[in-house]
Amino acid sequence: MKANLTGLIHVQTLDKQLQALEALLGDLPQQVEEIKEHLQESRHALEEHEKTLVELRTTKALQEGELKDMQEKAQKYREQLYAVTSNREYDAITASIDNITEKTNEVETSILELLETEEHLSKEIAILEPEISELETKLSQTETELQKKVKATEVEYQALKKEREQLEKTLDQRALYQYERIRKGIGNNAVAELHGGACSGCFSYIPPQRQVEIKAMRQLLLCESCGRILVFHLESSTVPS
Repeated sequence: MKANLTGLIHVQTLDKQLQALEALLGDLPQQVEEIKEHLQESRHALEEHEKTLVELRTTKALQEGELKDMQEKAQKYREQLYAVTSNREYDAITASIDNITEKTNEVETSILELLETEEHLSKEIAILEPEISELETKLSQTETELQKKVKATEVEYQALKKEREQLEKTLDQRALYQYERIRKGIGNNAVAELHGGACSGCFSYIPPQRQVEIKAMRQLLLCESCGRILVFHLESSTVPS
């Protein structure tokens, strides 16, 4: 078990070094993802607006054609009024004109609504187009900055990562799982050393008998206060394995 505990100390050292390199990137990775998400949403909105605008203009063109036909038909009926020879014919033509007029009003109202929607969509598109262009420029700049920082630390980062992966293979998987579980909950300091009779993680006092067991490094022991894995630094240990 001593080899496993020593290995966990080494793993933690590597994790801290990896975290330090990741910290050099700052929030750039998060910025890139946020810009990408915003850009995707804006592009989707633009695509939908443009699609709707095409459909709207097609509908409007059809209705304008329909309106023109009805207006021409109404005009012909009005001309026919001058040639009627009976009240019956006059009433029939007048009823037809009234019917066409009612339909004409409905189509004109629909066209006006389409025009309002078209104007609104055009304004939205006019806002989205420069916004997308700006986001594309910002994304390119942020990705370039991130790539520069990644490149500056990539060799060291990959070397540390490889060393950690190789070290993992030599450790007891149950001990490694416990380490990862604690690390996920409280951060990189999942392993704490015994210093001056206390846990170096939370500074809680460790009873004497417990200290002896920790110094022996023969079993995986957790701090009863903070839950960290307790170890005794090998350079300071005088207890045989």
